[in-house]
Amino acid sequence: MSGSSKSAGAADAFALLALAALLVLIGPEQQALRIAMICSAAILCFATRALPEILTAVLCFLGFLAIDAAPAGIIFSGFATGGFWLLFSGLIIGAAIGESGLGRQIAMRIFARTGGSYARAVFLLCTVGLGLGVLVPSTMPRIIMMMPVAVSLATTMGFTTGSRGQIGLAMAAATSTLLPTYTILTANLPTIVHYGALETLYVLAPSYAQYFIYQLPVNIVRFAVLLILLVPFARQENRANAETETPGPMTPHQWRLLLLLCGAIGLWATDSLHGISPAWIALAVAAIVLWPASGLLSGNAMKTSVDLSPAVFLAGVFAVSAVARHIGLDALVADALIPRMALSEGSSLYRLYAITGFSVLISHLTTAPAAPIVLAPLAEAIGTAANWPIRAVAMAQIIGISTPVLPYQAPPLIVAMALAHMPVASLTRVCLLLTLGVAAVGIPVTFLWWRAIGLI
Repeated sequence: MSGSSKSAGAADAFALLALAALLVLIGPEQQALRIAMICSAAILCFATRALPEILTAVLCFLGFLAIDAAPAGIIFSGFATGGFWLLFSGLIIGAAIGESGLGRQIAMRIFARTGGSYARAVFLLCTVGLGLGVLVPSTMPRIIMMMPVAVSLATTMGFTTGSRGQIGLAMAAATSTLLPTYTILTANLPTIVHYGALETLYVLAPSYAQYFIYQLPVNIVRFAVLLILLVPFARQENRANAETETPGPMTPHQWRLLLLLCGAIGLWATDSLHGISPAWIALAVAAIVLWPASGLLSGNAMKTSVDLSPAVFLAGVFAVSAVARHIGLDALVADALIPRMALSEGSSLYRLYAITGFSVLISHLTTAPAAPIVLAPLAEAIGTAANWPIRAVAMAQIIGISTPVLPYQAPPLIVAMALAHMPVASLTRVCLLLTLGVAAVGIPVTFLWWRAIGLI
């Protein structure tokens, strides 16, 4: 072990001991403060990767149990969520796509249209990711489909694993599959939850077309910023020889897997008709893939090809959110901040920035899927303070929910990192630059647009 590694390990150990000592010294009468400290430390580690993600998750579980932060059912509730089982299934499906060669077959056919142009490859991946948002009403299944193809395309184009080219194509597929699709009401779980909460609380439900119109400007900016960031991402990088041969015929195993995936897409796209959760559809596909007689995955794949540690990491993220909500930490933050936002004093543009920024903060305390549960009940109070209609407040909240400053806020990005082995630092930089683009361009353009159509 090098001296720097030893120093880093010693620093981590010292920090953990210091945190444990503080938790003991604070005492049980300050339970909310102890939980807030664990949540803050976990978020910091998730964001900076100061510790391996799975270690942070395990320490999170251990810390919450040690101080009796919540019942075990709440601490470990992440293992019962659809998101966990989507990631679990996605890791198995992704391994099958890679091991069977289906990902390479699809990538070579894409490569036949893009050639060696990195810009065309990024644009095509971004366009397909955005287009899937219309067809599949859940980001996790779209990520499961897109990431193995993006990784295979990078290999086909001659980019080695871990190179800028491979990372850039993976980020293009991941971010475009999630972030610009927030202009589509049915494309993401947070918007669906927000929509349902508005209808329940205020008998207020924007139509599909209204929602599209309200959210269009900021998402056009997101898509443009993504292309600006990622099209030149690896333009000058040296690469190995690209695979230029004509793709051969698909094998029977590849055809079976492709038909299975098409069936899953069909079920995902029609979930409003049959009501089956996307997670259970994915789990059924994973079960078929694992079935020995299917021949789609080798018998020892769960030992050699499938790394389930990202699923535990995701459960740890959900644990932070669940415990914070259990003790009302998000509500405490809201009660402390809303009176200090001075919404009745600033300009309308300031109010839009303040409501959006507040929503960004809450979504990072709870993660995007859970944020609407906190934010929707506050829409009326915020609207009264800002002298805005509830509809305008709700649409501003969505901009905040759909703007991850750090990747851990959006579980689909965690899934994407797991499937494509993306470094968290690279994706964090893209998220930060996207946030800057939204703040500098997206919000002012949205403000002018909402003024023009009479929303505010």
